[in-house]
Amino acid sequence: MFKKKDLLLILPVLVLAVGLLLWNNFRPNTQTLTAVVEENGKVIHTYNLSTQTTTQSIDIGGSYHVKLLLEPGKISFSHSDCPDQVCVRTGKLTKAGQAAVCLPAKVSLRLVGSKSEVDGVTG
Repeated sequence: MFKKKDLLLILPVLVLAVGLLLWNNFRPNTQTLTAVVEENGKVIHTYNLSTQTTTQSIDIGGSYHVKLLLEPGKISFSHSDCPDQVCVRTGKLTKAGQAAVCLPAKVSLRLVGSKSEVDGVTG
């Protein structure tokens, strides 16, 4: 089935892929993270996650009684009375660009970083 030469080609590619995956997921986050909480499309709170030193539960309230869990470098939905619980199951947001939304409650979380990356350059 596999020849020795096939293995010599596949193994280095596999090691490189796993190495890049680990490097991307476990490298330290050096940028300032800000959590932006919106309700009905309007910003209601912003939290600097880089300076957060304690764990805190934040009650947003509303028709579906949403609670957020604010931790050093992370934020998540900890509770919502919405029927499907997708927002709670999304888990903890830890990197810039990540977002979670509770659609029935019209509450969204997103993380914004201090460094913005260029998507493209036009002439």
